[in-house]
Amino acid sequence: MLAFKRQLVFIGLWFTVLVLPCHAGEAQIQAKSKSLAHYIMAVINDLNGDNQEAMKEYRKSVKFDTRQPLPHLRLASYYTRLGRLTEAVEHLRIVVKLQPELSQAHYLLALIYSSQKKYGLAANEYELILKTASKKNPDSIEAHTYLAQLYYSLRKYPQSIDQLLQILQVQPRNISATYLLGTIYLDLDQRLKAKESFRKILVLEPEHDGALNSLAYVYAEGGVNLDEALKMIRKALEGDPSNGAYYDTLGWVLFKKGFKAESLMALEKAEEYIVDPIIYEHIGDVYNAVNEPALARKFWLKSLALDPKQPKISQRLERLNRTSASIQEVNYNPTR
Repeated sequence: MLAFKRQLVFIGLWFTVLVLPCHAGEAQIQAKSKSLAHYIMAVINDLNGDNQEAMKEYRKSVKFDTRQPLPHLRLASYYTRLGRLTEAVEHLRIVVKLQPELSQAHYLLALIYSSQKKYGLAANEYELILKTASKKNPDSIEAHTYLAQLYYSLRKYPQSIDQLLQILQVQPRNISATYLLGTIYLDLDQRLKAKESFRKILVLEPEHDGALNSLAYVYAEGGVNLDEALKMIRKALEGDPSNGAYYDTLGWVLFKKGFKAESLMALEKAEEYIVDPIIYEHIGDVYNAVNEPALARKFWLKSLALDPKQPKISQRLERLNRTSASIQEVNYNPTR
């Protein structure tokens, strides 16, 4: 019933637009009347669950009057559900041109662009939504959240942080925003800020496995609080026992505690679940620590194959190659 009332409001608004223009010619008025009639029929078919007939009527409505945004919006919604995204975008672009403040169209465009991994275009749509949105409106918080995630995907970390801080001004206990903020700080190697974010989450939600894992990893990277880190990562794995990233953290904590064999077992378990350059880097580090240079080289190369921009690993490989060459030179005796 609520949906029906909303459609009646839309129709009423459209009817107001139809009768007000005094300068319109008779042909134009007739076209608008036919467009409205087909739109009403489409709404009725929508409410009756007859999607095919509704689409036919929406198309007829657009045919008679191309300047009404609502049938374009409805057609875009149908085309999106059918996976006909090019046609959906065409109609949505018409909608935002006719009625730029219509947030539903921008949300749908952002959703489509995100599914196509066109994150820059998706971010533009959320920016347009936020220009007219109230800061305390839940929809505004949602838009800030999506925009922060898109900026993070684009590695635009300052912009993502700005969006997250705006969310936390309104919702200081927002765990999702706090977690993403901590993740960004960790990516930026700002460990103090990362720890602050993850600790804040664990005060609010002590069983949050993502925060437990991340804070344990921060401790392992710094070589501090390793006993506490081990407890946290084991607790995280209780919450998500098939998470490869968590096994990687477990392996790294064990390595920092000096348990190399156990570390290798955990890292190999991580490799079973996900393919990640960091896991291969860590496995290489363990093999290097137990004096297995050939295996260390193997896994560091696998890491570089996934992410070539790792200067630290490249430097380790160069040192390893120089060491191997020196050993071969010392051991080489042509008289033998």
